[in-house]
Amino acid sequence: MILKSYIVEKNIEILDQYNSILLYGENNGIKDDIKNNCRTKNKESEIINIFQDELIKNKNILIENIQNESLFNSNKIVFLHEISDKVFNQLEEALDCKLDNIKIFLFSGLLDKKSKLRSLFEKNDDLAIIPCYQDNERTLIYYIRDRLKGYDGLTSEITNLIINNSGLDRKIINSEIKKIKLFF
Repeated sequence: MILKSYIVEKNIEILDQYNSILLYGENNGIKDDIKNNCRTKNKESEIINIFQDELIKNKNILIENIQNESLFNSNKIVFLHEISDKVFNQLEEALDCKLDNIKIFLFSGLLDKKSKLRSLFEKNDDLAIIPCYQDNERTLIYYIRDRLKGYDGLTSEITNLIINNSGLDRKIINSEIKKIKLFF
């Protein structure tokens, strides 16, 4: 199932109905925002981070982490970073496992339309895929206004200054917003 990133950002609860979610594209800021929202929403869950290099070195690491039960947490969230078609077979095997209290988030760069991974997530209604396209000035203006809602003195000149200094990069804008919030 293909989901729009701006809809997921507004309502992170949409992801509750999916056990596995693939976020791909060039906008790492959106991916980081969704990842942070998932972390704060699921504070009681055990969080596991695995990179593709680890999956290539140890082919059983994903299955082992899925099948191991935690003594302290009933839920698990697995973040798989820098994923590509190189580990498609391992991911397919992991997705075939019973994922009751486990959510798997896959983060990838740009994926071709012919990508096996992208095709799997687009065609399966039980899996979600979120394309993260580059922001434009308009979306960043709304983003900044939303993040700085309630702060007095936010003008369009300040918003434009933040956008111009960021090079339309949401990660840089996030760090600027954190600085502004610290000063207030």
